Parts: sequence; structure tokens; C-alpha cells
Amino acid sequence: MNAVTASTSAPYELVSPSNGEPLRPAARNLLTDGERLWPHFDNCHYLRVGREALIEEVVSLIQNGRREQALALLLCDRRSADIPELDPRDAYEAVRAKLSFHKTVELLDYGGLGWYFEHRWIIPTYLSGLSLLHWHAPRNRRILEIGAGLGHLTAHWEQMGGAESICSDVVFSHLWLSQRYLRPGRTSVCFDANGPFPFSSGAVDTVLGHDCLHYLSDIPGAISEMRRVTSSGRLLVGHLHNADVENLSPGGPLTLSEYERLLEPSTVYDDAEMTRAWVGQRPPRPLPATAEFPVQAFAFVTGEPTADPVGILPDPEPSRLGEITVNPLLGETSPAWPSAKFVKEYVRPFPYLEGLRRPSEAELSRVRQGAADVEALRKGLAVGALIRPPADWY
Repeated sequence: MNAVTASTSAPYELVSPSNGEPLRPAARNLLTDGERLWPHFDNCHYLRVGREALIEEVVSLIQNGRREQALALLLCDRRSADIPELDPRDAYEAVRAKLSFHKTVELLDYGGLGWYFEHRWIIPTYLSGLSLLHWHAPRNRRILEIGAGLGHLTAHWEQMGGAESICSDVVFSHLWLSQRYLRPGRTSVCFDANGPFPFSSGAVDTVLGHDCLHYLSDIPGAISEMRRVTSSGRLLVGHLHNADVENLSPGGPLTLSEYERLLEPSTVYDDAEMTRAWVGQRPPRPLPATAEFPVQAFAFVTGEPTADPVGILPDPEPSRLGEITVNPLLGETSPAWPSAKFVKEYVRPFPYLEGLRRPSEAELSRVRQGAADVEALRKGLAVGALIRPPADWY
């Protein structure tokens, strides 16, 4: 994909986060709300408020034909000021060079977050997100994912035949990476979910917020905006940390009763049950009224039950068996986990990670040749042992 495109289109539902007016094309890589200009590259729209000086500089570069420099400048924008700044020369190289995802992430200096993005397919919170989508999102309907990071879940939904959807995050470079490696040609929007969502009311069928709401400073405001932009009232809110138990990640979680007040009426799940359901390829069971054990994180589903969910994972297409790649975390003798924190938070509670092993070349060969049951092998190795990342991922 080219780093910079000539597209001037704007999705019909996009509105300005400043004045609420519809956004319309103004010039190449620029949209207008009638009062100010907003940049976009590769269908990735930058609508973050509080970044006026940055936007002004980016717009000036675009108007002077320096589009690659403008894009590199947006890639330097961090989530907050406490994160070390990126060297603009590295961002510019990421724009111009044709590198693997791994090499590009190194240039963008994500640190441990880069590892998370690169291997998210095996992390339990990703699997619980798949359960949310497969059992609670209507088939072939459009979703908006907030706090999406690279949009692994949105990409999966679109690949499963779901309608083209919208991926959003507060960090532009996350979405640009998604556009380049996971969701080429799809729509992404960079904005702060603590403020007004830059979408018209009822723009999507379903809003997905997975492993993100407890990081926001205005959770009630975000939930209100999520309700506004969905046409069905369907919210899928997963991996919400529980304030009543130890948390291994940052953020400001709430208690179960506080979440219930904000998301009523809803069905509540233990987020770990969502993960176990995905590993077992079965529907998840709602949280009992009186749980017998502390719940680390919750999942909530609002709106009418889905009449036609995707359900269990379809059998892999024979034409794609040749793309199977061994997860690089599976060493010759044992998985290479990134930290003790990862082991404590994810590996110990989930036996499927404890049981990961590296398949033999003979096993892989039989699968690729169609001489073995790929589903049985996948289950035998545990979910995530076999992955199909894009060809330029590693």
C-alpha cells in the first residue's frame, strides 16, 4: 500500500468533534467542517481535539505538498505527554520504507506495547473479544470498535464476512499500522473517547469497547456516546477491570454495581469465561447472581439478543492451509513469555497457554497437505498456537 493516497472522500457519518458539523472533502488529504481543516491518510482520519498546534502544522505541510512529512508528524503523536517523544526521522523512515510490521514497530518505539500488538492473537483478552463478537454481534452488520489499538478484532470481524466497519483509537500511529498491515483500505478514526464521538447518531449497528473503558477518565460520558452512535442499542463492552480485586494493569476500574448502573439493562459475563468459551468453541455462560470466586474483569452486552450470531469458528478454508505459521513465541522446548507480569496475569489462569507446544514439521506438513484434521491439530496445540498473520508481519 502507498503511504500517502490522493483520496479526498469522507465517510458519510463523520462529523467534526469541534462543532458537530458533517465533515466533507476540502482538498487532497484534508476534510473541513466549515470552520477548520482535519487531515487524513489512507482512510485514517485524525480528529483528535486538544492537538490544535499539531493539526495546524500538519495541514500546512499538506497544503505545501509535503505529505510524507505531514504523515510522519502525525505518527509522532503519543497518547499523552508522559510517553517519550518519537524521533521524527524514525517516523519518516517508517513512512517511506517498505518494512515488516515488526521492523516498523521497532522504528515507532512502542517498547512492550509493540510485543503486545505483534502477538495479540494468543492473549486471553483477544480471545474473550472474539467471544463477544461471535456470539453477540449480528452477522453482516457494521461495528465501531473504540480503543481498538491496531484493530485486531475489527480486522477479524471483517475477514469473517462482517460488514466493513470502523476502527478507532486515540493514537494515530496505531491506526496507521492497522491500515498498512491489517485492514488496508478500511476506515479508521483517531479521536479521544473521553469526548464527543465524531460520528452521526445511529451511524453503526454495534459498538465494541474491549479492554479499554477502564482507561478512560469519563466512563459515563463514553458509554453515553456509545449508545448515541449505535442504531440498535447494542454495546459489547469486554474485559472491564474490577475495582474490588487486584489489577495488574493501569486505569481507573469501577465495581460491578457501578458498571451495572451505567450499562443497565445488560447481560454480565466473567471475562475469563468468555476466553474459556472461545477455547472450547461454545457459547459463553452469563455470570451467576452470586459468583463463588473473585472476578478479575467483566463483559457486558446490552441491546436485544442477536438472532443470527456467527457462533463457533468455521473450519479453515483448504486454500489457506498453506499460510499456517507457527507462533514465534513457541520455542523448541517452551514458550518465550515476555515477562513475569504476563505469566501472572495471563498464563497461570489459563491452562490453554500453559499447554502450548511447538508442532513438529511433520504435523504441519500433514495439515498443509490436507492429510490431517486441522481443527484437531489447532485444538491439540491450543488456540493461538497456529496463527495466520499477514505475510509481512515478521
